[in-house]
Amino acid sequence: MPADPNLLKAARILLGLSQDDLANAVGISRKSLARVEAGGVDSTLGTVEAIKVALELRGVTFLGGSESFGPGLRVPADLASGWEAERARLALERGRSKTENEEP
Repeated sequence: MPADPNLLKAARILLGLSQDDLANAVGISRKSLARVEAGGVDSTLGTVEAIKVALELRGVTFLGGSESFGPGLRVPADLASGWEAERARLALERGRSKTENEEP
């Protein structure tokens, strides 16, 4: 199943990869990757598949759509747990700065 360009871009961003990082891993130019992510009609199926495989090798699972839901993706649990820790850290920092800025 060909991957949706929006899902390819979302997976790249969720993995913390730059366009240059992913393009180098796939063996294409950053410009070609940008065209694929933008939904460029001149992108070949082989290029799209190579990008998808490179993301899958990093742990992304692409999900097909169903009657109730559109297509999507999953990321490795260790990556997702890192997001939780980062969110908690940011919330703690925001809470501290908010109390520091309050007048007594």
